[in-house]
Amino acid sequence: MNRVTAPVAHRESRNSDEFIHCSNCKVKDCSILQHCGTACLDVISDAKKMCHFVPGQRILMEGNFAKGVYFIEEGKVKIYKTNSKGQEIILRFAGPGDIIGYNSTEDSSEYHVSAISISDAVTCFIDAVTFQRLMNEFPAFSLALLQYYKKQLQITEQKTLKMATMTVPEKVADALLIMYQAYGASGATRDLNLTLSRQDMANLAGTTKEQVSKAISDLKNQGIIDARGKHISLIDLDSLRKIAKF
Repeated sequence: MNRVTAPVAHRESRNSDEFIHCSNCKVKDCSILQHCGTACLDVISDAKKMCHFVPGQRILMEGNFAKGVYFIEEGKVKIYKTNSKGQEIILRFAGPGDIIGYNSTEDSSEYHVSAISISDAVTCFIDAVTFQRLMNEFPAFSLALLQYYKKQLQITEQKTLKMATMTVPEKVADALLIMYQAYGASGATRDLNLTLSRQDMANLAGTTKEQVSKAISDLKNQGIIDARGKHISLIDLDSLRKIAKF
């Protein structure tokens, strides 16, 4: 893949007023750092740069030189690839405690995916040299990273199988549940905390925008969901799970 140069998409900071040691990070216990010792956390804390993103800003781009990894402290991030036709395929969503860019190594120095913020987001960037040092010197860090990578690989494999065997209604129901699982919902009617355009939902479900719109309308008519533009409520979660075989 040809490398491209992306515009600067973040603001880095090491302001003492906002710097937080990793041992005191609010998302440490839901990330791969939860099993790391003091020495490992010290190395990360000394090397990290806090990066701030606004909705729509690119964090990393597929094919660009892999400078390092990003630990997500807060916010919502979309991870995707672009196929040979230029169509976007959403692989997963990431949030606090997740990391992105970790599957790029010294042997493959390009990012394999693209990532873009879909809300205000704060990340901690670790350069590739430091990241390699962490894997070499701290077994607990390497094991946690391996387990994290294994989980994401399983999710990708399951998604590939679903895309090959599901009907359109099943794919759309599954996409709604993925959105729910990623960021949850609010209130008794389960208003999804993630709003996506119909095209983004199609990119997630592996179908077309028109098919998504029809499936959403059918689910609404059945009383399983309520839809008001991009805002969707999961009224009958059990029925939705049955349709998606989730």
